[in-house]
Amino acid sequence: MSDATKKVLTFIIIMLVAIFAIVGCVYVFAEINTHRNDNSSLSTPELSAAQINREVIEKMGYKGISELDSGDISGHIDIPVDSVTQSSIYISDSSSSATEIACFKLKNPDDDSAILEAISVHISSKLKGFSDSPKESELIKNYVVDTSNGYVFMVISDSGDAAAKTFEDVVENH
Repeated sequence: MSDATKKVLTFIIIMLVAIFAIVGCVYVFAEINTHRNDNSSLSTPELSAAQINREVIEKMGYKGISELDSGDISGHIDIPVDSVTQSSIYISDSSSSATEIACFKLKNPDDDSAILEAISVHISSKLKGFSDSPKESELIKNYVVDTSNGYVFMVISDSGDAAAKTFEDVVENH
């Protein structure tokens, strides 16, 4: 074999190695990018206010409460539509019980002032409705409100603090 043939053969081998290296790098980067996109699409879907309420009710073992239809919510509490995107409210099936659970998803997670004001007005009105029942009035006065990750949760029950803790667990662990 002549020197010229050896040089051409060496050049061809080096070029083939370089081409395989480039193709291999492109393949690896494409695979990494594909897996990154797959993982982002597998991220946990956002919870709805209704899902949060259902999970809290299930974990707390609440019985005898039903969700208000969306059309009935406005007659129950004046929700500021410009600051809340979702609402879910459960009330006691018995008119003699003040038990209530509500969850609201905020448009702006950092601005809960309008819904907190609406809840306060609602509590005042509900308290008047139960003025003849000292036990229920006490529950209403001791209602619990909690805010977490863009959701506001309100509960009137004898286990309000535990329900609020359950709400936080549901929101933060999804």
